[in-house]
Amino acid sequence: MKWAIACFKFFASLRLAVALLVILGIVFGAGTFVESHYGTDAAQVLIYRTHWLGFLLILLAFNLLASALDRIPWKKKHTGFLTTHLGIILLLSGALISQAFGIEGQLAIPEGKTESRMTLPDPLIQILAVDSGQRWIFPMKRQAFPWKGQIELIADTDISDLIQVRLLTDYPKAKLVETVQPSDTGSPALHMALKGSRASVDQWLFLENPSRNLIHLGPATIRFEAEPLKNQPEENFPELGFLQFQFDNRIGKKIPLDQKSIGKTFALEKMPYQVQVKRIFKHAIVEGNQLMEQKSGESNPAVELILEGGGLSERHTVFAKFPEFPTLHGLAPSAARVRISYEVPDFSKTNAANELRFIRQPKGLPKYQTKKGDEIKEGQLELGKEIETGWMDFKFAVDQYLEYATLIESYSPLPSYSQSVEAISTVEVEFEKAGEKKTMWLPQGEIVYVPLGGADYHVMYGLKTKPMGFQIELVDFMIDTDPGTNQPASFKSAVKLKDLSLGINRDLIIQMNRPLKHRGFKVYQSAYQQEAGQPEVSIFTVARDPGNPLKYTGAVIMIAGILMLFYVKPFSTLKGSDPKLRNK
Repeated sequence: MKWAIACFKFFASLRLAVALLVILGIVFGAGTFVESHYGTDAAQVLIYRTHWLGFLLILLAFNLLASALDRIPWKKKHTGFLTTHLGIILLLSGALISQAFGIEGQLAIPEGKTESRMTLPDPLIQILAVDSGQRWIFPMKRQAFPWKGQIELIADTDISDLIQVRLLTDYPKAKLVETVQPSDTGSPALHMALKGSRASVDQWLFLENPSRNLIHLGPATIRFEAEPLKNQPEENFPELGFLQFQFDNRIGKKIPLDQKSIGKTFALEKMPYQVQVKRIFKHAIVEGNQLMEQKSGESNPAVELILEGGGLSERHTVFAKFPEFPTLHGLAPSAARVRISYEVPDFSKTNAANELRFIRQPKGLPKYQTKKGDEIKEGQLELGKEIETGWMDFKFAVDQYLEYATLIESYSPLPSYSQSVEAISTVEVEFEKAGEKKTMWLPQGEIVYVPLGGADYHVMYGLKTKPMGFQIELVDFMIDTDPGTNQPASFKSAVKLKDLSLGINRDLIIQMNRPLKHRGFKVYQSAYQQEAGQPEVSIFTVARDPGNPLKYTGAVIMIAGILMLFYVKPFSTLKGSDPKLRNK
């Protein structure tokens, strides 16, 4: 019994309270330092969302409760003391509930679109079997800083007898580093630089890599091919041309288009995707961030389509005239890592009117050809020599040529506070099945094709999503500017809240200090994206904090207790109020 009393006295002691307050002061000071120097995410991972901080808060709550119980039997003079302790205990309880059950994520909605799922900051790796359509999720731990090691990831469902997944490297922010190395096998490659007053290009071209042997420059193209340019009749096109889909290095079958294609869905061979053609334009023009058919003017054929499957749904707009434009509204590149081209009768020839082509030779350096309209000129490459293309003031030079080359992609870690546009989150993962191992980098949001153990898989490193239980449609995004300037002063979103289970369908405005409140969630306006020719994207922060009622109640009670301690007690000891003082 004595040990129980001693334990209780320890939890009720002032010494423990002081020690906990000092420790918590140091912890929150460190949290402020980490947040200011390394960002909010690092502070959340290292301090604010940790189990040990929760343990310290629970220990402080027990200390306060034991301190209050230690004064039994309570008297009237204990009222302020007990009230203050009750308020702090409620405040700590609310903080612990928020830490355990609170949710905060983001919601990005292009104008005219509807979303019902929020994106959480919890990373995961998703594997999709191409043949069976089975899907497995491997949750991951958030990292605050670059990490290297080896962790066996466990799937949400058991596939231990099929695939083993090991995390080797985790870079919250990193920069892509491409290295071209000579090898005994591989693809012929050359490094070329094109310079002109309107554009410049500095890039490696690989003969046998369909995704790296071509550069688009508006009405001109640069290629590395085995066959030379020839003036020959164009191939027979269908009525409205065709769509070509390329995933990584795999070129899919062409989809012919005609007026009956609009609204139809086409399956892509050996890929877990299907394509629905929404609209086809012969003379596309962008007006007010909307794609429209113009009655006259310069021809610019385009196709609007939806790519679905593999757990994603993407809306693309593909232009025949400017194939280098990003095709995905609001996001680039595509999460499916798809490259889509639209080739149109009587237009592809115009599109390729200007071309620079390098032609591989059995021995020695490649030859080059420049094409302007129907005129073709050719010559022998000399390393480092500048050559005129014949298009305005453009000149090119090849400074390196490798008969066999290998492209090695790796990533260099960046500081967690980096704001570089090149910064991406990436992981290095090892996959093993039936004794076969493959190690590869997975940039966040991109789908990678992985043949492994006699089967085909699509793998993606992404973030967890969660349904909100209702839908939000972005009707219009609005920016107010400072008078007489183009500087944004404020921004807001006109949205439509849809909740079918409650029969709700109403129009609302969301602003920075005017959130949407529904089903326990608060939806705040936090940011936006604007790109030329693309719909505006409004970005919202979605949060649910079930501990708020306790925190607010605890704060009010704590303030009331403090007032009792510092204002009520002194009055009770005034002369005339205390029986012991009346006779003095």
